[in-house]
Amino acid sequence: MDRGTILFHKKFQFTDGDVGEKLLIILNEPDYKEEEPYLIARVTSQPKNKPTNYGCHKNLSLFFIPVNKDFFSKDTWIQLYEIYEIDFKTFVQDRLQYNQVEIVGNLDSLTLTHILKCVELVEDISEQHKRMILRK
Repeated sequence: MDRGTILFHKKFQFTDGDVGEKLLIILNEPDYKEEEPYLIARVTSQPKNKPTNYGCHKNLSLFFIPVNKDFFSKDTWIQLYEIYEIDFKTFVQDRLQYNQVEIVGNLDSLTLTHILKCVELVEDISEQHKRMILRK
């Protein structure tokens, strides 16, 4: 799986302990020799007080993708303020053994480039995560 892969997780565990269905985007390409995790961001289609002009909103740590662009059938915000780590073993188990994760699409390469530029600007992302996401 590559950076920009869009996943549907049937039983995603949120940081508050809740479990539910969620669309996710892989932000990095892990270095398996270093046993790096996948870094993923959640997406939401809930518009509550969110900007609706395409692109990076660094002060809100959001990236907006309008309806019918790339994969999304609704206006969608990528939530960059909370990056999740999923180790390779857990991901494989969730996908193959438990059938909880599906690959549903991929971001357009230009959209992905814009998101990566946004990651550089967002202050809510740790330097360690930025290095892992932005590494070529």
